[in-house]
Amino acid sequence: MKLLTIIYDTSVEASMTELLDALELPGITRIDEVLGRGGRGPKMNTAVYPGTNNIALVSLHEDDVPRVQRAIRRLQHSFRLKPGITLLCQDVEELA
Repeated sequence: MKLLTIIYDTSVEASMTELLDALELPGITRIDEVLGRGGRGPKMNTAVYPGTNNIALVSLHEDDVPRVQRAIRRLQHSFRLKPGITLLCQDVEELA
């Protein structure tokens, strides 16, 4: 199993939710309005550093990772101003 961590600009929430639903993933956990700093600069929800990100955690089979990655990158490139979207993938073991 793989754990895909998707960190994305809150401004694309509706589009990301629609995409993840369409991909029919087995389960998604979301964490809303997180603060941090990355490739698009700080997102601290302040006047100086406006904005926040959301995080989606998706556990899926290794074979599904490329399909999901391609779909998310297509979504990212569909915007005139490319929103920040970071994808992280790691091995996981589901514990009973």
